[in-house]
Amino acid sequence: MSFFSWLFKRPKTTNAEANSKPTQGRRPKLEVSLDKHFLSVESLDFYGLYQLSKSKLWAIGWRDSDPSAGRGGHRESGLGVYVLTDLSTGTVSCHGSMPRPNNGHVSDFGFFCLEDWHFGSSLSGTFTVFDPSGAVLITKELSANIVSSAISINGKFALCATANSPSEHGNKVFLFDLLKRVELYSVTPKAGWPERYEVDEKTGELIAHFKDVGSFRYDIDGRFLEAEQLNNANLASSRYERIILAAEKILEDVDLTDERAQEVLTAIQRARSLGADENPAWKPTALKIQGLAHEQLRQYGEAARVYEEALALNPKIGVKRRLASANKKISAG
Repeated sequence: MSFFSWLFKRPKTTNAEANSKPTQGRRPKLEVSLDKHFLSVESLDFYGLYQLSKSKLWAIGWRDSDPSAGRGGHRESGLGVYVLTDLSTGTVSCHGSMPRPNNGHVSDFGFFCLEDWHFGSSLSGTFTVFDPSGAVLITKELSANIVSSAISINGKFALCATANSPSEHGNKVFLFDLLKRVELYSVTPKAGWPERYEVDEKTGELIAHFKDVGSFRYDIDGRFLEAEQLNNANLASSRYERIILAAEKILEDVDLTDERAQEVLTAIQRARSLGADENPAWKPTALKIQGLAHEQLRQYGEAARVYEEALALNPKIGVKRRLASANKKISAG
């Protein structure tokens, strides 16, 4: 079945597929209006945040509150609502409810996703993807808070990423194939948390976009493809915290060359000049990593000097044994 044939063959929703209760099918033309931040549908008494499709022909709106209960956001009860509008016709395609709908996204064909942030204070959430009629395509119950999500431009893929959690779902990114209605993978993001994700619909590759750093890819099986490129970009960053974290990661490479270690040393010294030395939370770590680079280059005197400075600032920085080792090698001379 081709993508476009599948697109208009909408599967039915079952009660087991989601908590939401969408109203399916086209409705008579309703009054739909948008301003910079909010979408309103007068006939549904709806007023909430929204997100446009890239084509600007669809808008998914949501309201994380229950007006009858007089409360929104964090709470223990009272369903929120969502509305999908077809802006080309000014009609509502579907609407429904869930406990706490948030962070909606919609494709150019009206497929949309929402994050349900759940009642109460537990680390949990539900990620759900719908077709334009409101039928559920994917639903994923998570034992971690959702921090971001997206749907690809034509609605072939969707994704969500989670925050740290002691559960199996903590600090993961999940990719879903909406054509097959399956989860392709969940992986711990090797690139860290980007500003946003998108999916290349031609290859199925997940792209992580980092402001002022660049864009880096995971393959269709969730393998990170561009670790070296990301490390190089972070070493060249103007943000000292990025440089420090990248330098630490590079020095863990068992095949590290002297040339690469020298690049790291130069970068960590630059990070210190960019402001790490003025930040008491970062300076000891920068000194520690500088010492590791000196050790890799067999510059034991310089290593001992910065280790001593790091320990003076933070006795628990974890370099006492390395300082002793460096001093022993200096004495052996």
